[in-house]
Amino acid sequence: MDRRQVSMFSPTLDASIPDDHPVRLFDEILGLCDWRLWEGHYVLVMGQPPIHPRVMAGVILYGMTQGIRSSRRLEWACGNAMDFLWLAEGRTIDHSTLCGFRTRFRREIKALFRQTAEVAMRMGMVRLNQVALDGTKVKANSSRHATATAETLAERLAALDAEVEKMLSACEEADRQEDDLFGQRVSPNHLPRELSDLKRRQEKLREALSSARDKEAASSSAAGSKKPKVPVADPASSIQPNKEGGYAPNYTPMAMGDGEKGLLVGEDVLAGQDEGEALVPMVDQVAQDLGDRPQEVLADGAYGSGQNLAALDERGMEGLIALEQRMDRPDNPARRADPAQPVAAEQWDKLPRNPKTKKLDRSAFVYDGQADGYWCPMGHRLGFVGLREKRRVKQRVGYRLYRCGQCVGCPLRPECVQGKTKYRTVSRDEYEPLREAMDARRKTPEGRKRYSRRKWIAETPFAVLKGLLGLRQFLLRGLAKVRTEWTWACTAFNLMKLVREIGRLRGRLAAMLG
Repeated sequence: MDRRQVSMFSPTLDASIPDDHPVRLFDEILGLCDWRLWEGHYVLVMGQPPIHPRVMAGVILYGMTQGIRSSRRLEWACGNAMDFLWLAEGRTIDHSTLCGFRTRFRREIKALFRQTAEVAMRMGMVRLNQVALDGTKVKANSSRHATATAETLAERLAALDAEVEKMLSACEEADRQEDDLFGQRVSPNHLPRELSDLKRRQEKLREALSSARDKEAASSSAAGSKKPKVPVADPASSIQPNKEGGYAPNYTPMAMGDGEKGLLVGEDVLAGQDEGEALVPMVDQVAQDLGDRPQEVLADGAYGSGQNLAALDERGMEGLIALEQRMDRPDNPARRADPAQPVAAEQWDKLPRNPKTKKLDRSAFVYDGQADGYWCPMGHRLGFVGLREKRRVKQRVGYRLYRCGQCVGCPLRPECVQGKTKYRTVSRDEYEPLREAMDARRKTPEGRKRYSRRKWIAETPFAVLKGLLGLRQFLLRGLAKVRTEWTWACTAFNLMKLVREIGRLRGRLAAMLG
C-alpha cells in the first residue's frame, strides 16, 4: 500500500487488534476490578480530566508481562506499539507520569493484587488446599562497590557537614550583599542548586550511617566478626552472596503460590536473608486477605524452625517442610527393631555423621518415648539428666538433656565423643516431637509425592518474574518502594496467569460448541 494513499474509511483503533489478542482479555479482567480506592486520590474539578487509574495501571502491568519495566520504554510503547495504543485508548502517556503513578499507589496496588487472587478463587483457580513458600535474591539499585562501614560514613558525613556549613556562611554573606544592593533578598524560598545537592547527599549519608550502626550493633555479639558494610545508595538493602558470583546489595523477595494453577496468593520483600521469619506473617496475611487458611504448606529447609512448626500446628495447618541438619537416611542402621541390641560392626561406617563435628549425629541415637531416653548404636541407654535452656535470637528454647554413662571403653567412643568430654550427651528440645512427625509425613509415598510439587509451585514464579518479566534488579530504592515494585510484578504475574487460563477455557468451550 502506498504510504501517501488517502483512505476514505480509516480502520478504527479497535479493528487494529484481533479479537483473540491477549490484551483484550487483559483489559477485560482489569475492568472487573474495583478502582474506587484509586479514584479517591483524584480531584475532578480542576485542570484537564485525568487518565483513569485503570488505564495507567493497565499500561504498567501489561508492560511488565511483555518484559517492559522502564517508564521511558513504556512511553515509547504507548506511541508506537498497537496493543499499547489500544490499551491506553490512544493516549500518549509520558514517562514521568508513569513513574510517579507506579510509586504513588502503594496501598492500592496491594489491594489490586488481592483482587486478582480473589477473582482466581471465585473461578476455582485458587483453592488454598496446598500452598508453597519460597524466597529469592534480586539485586538492589545500588553498586556493589559503593559500600562503607559506619566509621567511614561518619568521616564522610563530618566532611560534608563542614562543607555545608561553609556554603551556608557564603550564602548568608551573599544575601547581605544583595540586601545592600537591591534592598531585598533574591529567591528567599529556594536553596542554591549546589547547596541543595549537598543537603541531599547529607541526608543520604545520615540514612546510610544509621543503617550501618544498626547492623554493627546486631553483629557485635559474633566473635571475630568484621564490621558490616552498607550500600550507600540504598542502605535498606543488605550485601549478600549472588549466584552469579561475588557479593552485591540485594533484597529478598518472597512469594507464596497456590497449588491449583500456580497463582500467587502472598508476597513480601525482606531487607535481610532470614526467610524463615516470613512464613507465619505471610500465612496469616493470606488467611486475612482471602478469608480462609491454607490447609498444607510446602517449604524448604530455611523455614523448618521449631517456632514455625509450632505456629502451623497451632493454626491447624499441616506442613511439609524439609528440615535442615537431619542426617537420618532410609538406610540408617541405627533404626533397628530392637534398639537395645548393638549395631553390627560392619555397619558402623553407615551410621550418620555430623558434617561439622565429624562425630556420630544425633540421628544415630533412637528415642524411646515410653522410657524417656535414647539408645546409642551400641545398645546403651542415655538417661534423662535435667532441663536446660538455649538462648536463640528472639526467644529462649527449653530442652531435655540425656547422657550415656557407659562411654568409657566403648569401641565407638572415638567416633562418638568429642574432645576431652567424658560422656556423650543428646539434647531434645520442645519442638522435637513436631520435627519427628514432619519427618514421618515426608517419608511416606504420599508425602514424597505432595512435597515434589514444591518446586513447581514455589520456584516457577521466580523463573517467570526474572526470565520473562526481566526482574533481576529493582528499579527503585528503599524498602517501601521496593516492596511496591515487587507487588506490581506479582500482580502482573497473576494477571498473566489469569489471561492464559481464561483464554484456554474459552478456547475449549468454543471447540465444544463449534
